[in-house]
Amino acid sequence: MTVQSMLPRGIRNNNPLNIRLVAENRWQGRVPPAHNSDGVFEQFRDPIMGLRAAAVLLIAHYDRRHLDTIRKLIAVWAPPNENDTEAYARTVAKASGFGIDEPLDLHDHACLKPVLTAMIQVENGRQPYTDAQIDAALIRAGVVPPERSLQQTRTVKGGQVAAAGTVGAGAIGAIQETVGQAHDALAGVVPYLDVAKWGLLALTLIGIGVMLWARIDDRRKGLR
Repeated sequence: MTVQSMLPRGIRNNNPLNIRLVAENRWQGRVPPAHNSDGVFEQFRDPIMGLRAAAVLLIAHYDRRHLDTIRKLIAVWAPPNENDTEAYARTVAKASGFGIDEPLDLHDHACLKPVLTAMIQVENGRQPYTDAQIDAALIRAGVVPPERSLQQTRTVKGGQVAAAGTVGAGAIGAIQETVGQAHDALAGVVPYLDVAKWGLLALTLIGIGVMLWARIDDRRKGLR
């Protein structure tokens, strides 16, 4: 028995919330159904894309089905015919810090992240992902951490890839609001950069352009 085979199914599949395999759902980063060795649940090429899919689906439930409390969300995510739904919901509520019937805003990073993290723990019996992995997934799902959080959770060093990623994430979040806010966000981050700040800033702006183009291209192709 290999170490990989001993991992929980969701972790093994890079699908920590155990999203069911539906051939018509063209998830970004999924293993194509023809190559899916599980046959029941989706498999993703890497953990971040599986985490992203989980976040996208939670937000979709919140938006389209008005599942705005943990009790409502878990009743649909883990129905009683397959799960101990009440125990699942109470565990998520306790771990996330939200009341089981407390109104949620799953577009808010401070709400979505702890709920997602708690659900990963329940689904797999463990939560092996780093904050950086989860934040990267949430950014790809359109939910960006507060700018302050991004600045405080990384030591920005000139020439490091992490610096470009941190600035890029902060700028992307600002762009989602307004161009003016993007300018303010970038102005606030620049003093944290070392000698290579202008090169990194240029690289960040290029990265933003590439990501925006990719999102438009994904929509054109019908990817979720």
